[in-house]
Amino acid sequence: MQYTYPIGEYVTQLKLYNELESMTFSPEDSRETVLSALEERSARKRGISDVANTMIREYVETFEKNPEAMTQEDADVLDAFADLLYPDGKTAGAVGATDYGIYYRITRILVAYYRTKGDPDRYVFVLNRCSNGHMLLVNGHAFSPKDSLFLDECIALSDKYLDGDEIGEKAKTKLFALLAREVICGEDHFPVGRLRLVFDMLNAHKHTPRTPYETLCMVFFCTTALQLFREHCIWAKDHGVAVDVKTARPLIRELCQALKDMISEYPSLNGNGDITVFLLSADYFTGEITLDEMMDRFTELQRAASEKPDPTLQAQGLGLFNHLYLNMFYRFSDLPKEEIYRISRDRVRDVLPKLMNVTRQVNNVMFNRYIVEFLNAASLTGSFDEFAQAILESTVYADKALYIHTVMVREMSRAIFDYLIGRTPECFDGVAGKDAAYVRAHADEMRRLLDECCMFHDIGKFFMLDIVENSMRRLTDDEFEIIQEHPGHFLHIYQIIDDTDERVLCIRDCALTHHLWHDGTRGYPKNASHTKNRPFSDILAIADGIDAATDFLGRPYTSGKTIDQLIGEFQAQSGTHYGPEAASALSAPEVRDRLAYWITEGRKEIYYRIYTGRKI
Repeated sequence: MQYTYPIGEYVTQLKLYNELESMTFSPEDSRETVLSALEERSARKRGISDVANTMIREYVETFEKNPEAMTQEDADVLDAFADLLYPDGKTAGAVGATDYGIYYRITRILVAYYRTKGDPDRYVFVLNRCSNGHMLLVNGHAFSPKDSLFLDECIALSDKYLDGDEIGEKAKTKLFALLAREVICGEDHFPVGRLRLVFDMLNAHKHTPRTPYETLCMVFFCTTALQLFREHCIWAKDHGVAVDVKTARPLIRELCQALKDMISEYPSLNGNGDITVFLLSADYFTGEITLDEMMDRFTELQRAASEKPDPTLQAQGLGLFNHLYLNMFYRFSDLPKEEIYRISRDRVRDVLPKLMNVTRQVNNVMFNRYIVEFLNAASLTGSFDEFAQAILESTVYADKALYIHTVMVREMSRAIFDYLIGRTPECFDGVAGKDAAYVRAHADEMRRLLDECCMFHDIGKFFMLDIVENSMRRLTDDEFEIIQEHPGHFLHIYQIIDDTDERVLCIRDCALTHHLWHDGTRGYPKNASHTKNRPFSDILAIADGIDAATDFLGRPYTSGKTIDQLIGEFQAQSGTHYGPEAASALSAPEVRDRLAYWITEGRKEIYYRIYTGRKI
C-alpha cells in the first residue's frame, strides 16, 4: 500500500506538537507578543493535526475497516509504527513521543492478523503488546479495573506452549507477562482461585535463577494482587462485609514472601518504598502487624520520601504513603472520630505544603494522580472549603489549558445567570434547596455558588490530561469512552458528602450532569440523573459548549461559527439538548454581547494573563 508520509513523520509531528504545548512566557512579555505567538501556535497545530489524521486514516483505519486487505508487508510496517509510538526500550530516540491511543489501535489490528497466521511466536508478542496498550490507555485513567481482554486466551496458550518448544524463550517470557497482567483486570473482588492458578503457573515455568524480565513480571503480578486484596478489604469495611481472610491468607503470605525474596536479590526494585506499602497492608490484613505498627511505618516512609532530591519521587512517595495512611487510619482505627480527625488534619497540614511544592515542579499525570488521591483521602478530615482550595490549587490551577477553560465557562455562565436572576428568578427554584424568593434576595450568594460549580465542573479531567489536551488528532473511540467518565470523578475526589449540605450537593450535581441532555435522553454519564440543581447545570452546559466551539487560541480547530450562529443552534435544541430558560437568555442583547466579548477579546485577555502568570 502507498502512504502519504513515512511512519517516522508521526513521531516528528508529535514531538513538534509537544514542544508547542510547552510554550512559556515571562511577565515582561507584551500582550501583543504573547497573543501573536499563541495564534501562530494554533495555526501550526492545525497543520500537525492534518498530517496526523491523514496518517491514521491511511495506516490504521484502512485495516480496521478492511482487515482482509492486510499483507505481511503491511503488518511489518504497522509493527514498526507501534515500536515508535511506545518504544519499550527498542527505539530510545522516540522516548517522550508516545501515543498509547494509536498504539492500542495498531496492536489490535496486529492481534487480529496474527491470530490466523499460524505464527505463535509473533502472535504471543502482539497479544502481549495489545494487552499492555490496553492497560496503559484504559486502566491508567480509571478508578475501577476494566475487563480482561485475553485472559482465557492466554491461559489456553500457556497450557499449549509453555511446556514445549513450539515457541521460543522470548515468547514464553512475553506470555509470562501477559498472564500476570490479564488475571488482574476486571476484578472487583479477590479471586483467590484464579490468582493461585496463575501464581503457580508463573512459578512452574520460571528459569532458575529467574531472569530479570521474569522477575519484573512476577513483581508486577504480586504487587497488583496485593493491591487488589487491600482494596477489597477497604471495600468490605465500607460495606459491612466480612473478608474471608482464612482462605486468602496462604496465598497472600506466599505473594509477600516472593516479593521479599526478589527485593533481596534486586534491592533497586523497592527504591522508593512503594513495594513496602503493599507488604505492610498485606501484613496488617492477615494479622501479622497491628494498625499502629503499620501507621508508624507509613510515617517513616513519608519522612524518607520528603528527603528525596528528585521531586517526582517526592510526589509519588508523599502522595502514596499519606493517601494510604489517612484512608486506613480513618477506617480501621478504634480511636474516637474526633481524635482521628485531629491527628489526620495535623498530618494534612504538615504534608500538603510539601506536596503542593512538588506539584508545581512535576507536571506528570500519573504523579498528579498520587496528589489528588492524597487530597481525596484528606477530604475525610476537613471542611469542604479547606478541601476545595487545596484541590483547585493542585489540579485546575496547575494546568493552563484546564484553568483557561474553567475560567471561560465561569465568565460566560455569569452572563447567562445575571440575565435570568433579574427577570425570572423562579427558574432557579429549588437550586441548593433555595426557593425563588431567597434566590432573588441573595443573588450574589447564588452567583458565587455558580462560580464554584464552574470551577469544579471538569475536575475529573485532571486524571486524563494527556487525552483531554491531545488535540494533535481526533480522539479514538477508546479515548472518548475514557473522557465520558470525567463527570463522575468528582465523587472519587471528594469522598464525604453530607446529604444536608446543599452547596456541596449542587457542586457535585453540576459536575455530574453538565454533559447530560436537558431531557435526559442522551449524553453522559449514562447512570446520571437530573436533580433540583439542573438549572445551574443547564447554564454550565451552554457555556461549556460555546467555549469548546470557539477556542481559537488553545485548540488547533474551531467551528469557525459566529456567536449568532451558535446561539441559533443552541436555541434550535432548546428543551431537548439544552435547558429552555438558559437557551432563551442567549437572545437578550446584553447576554449576546457579553458572550461575544468573552469568545474574542475576553479570551485573549484570559490567555495573556494566565500565560504570563497574572492572576484572574
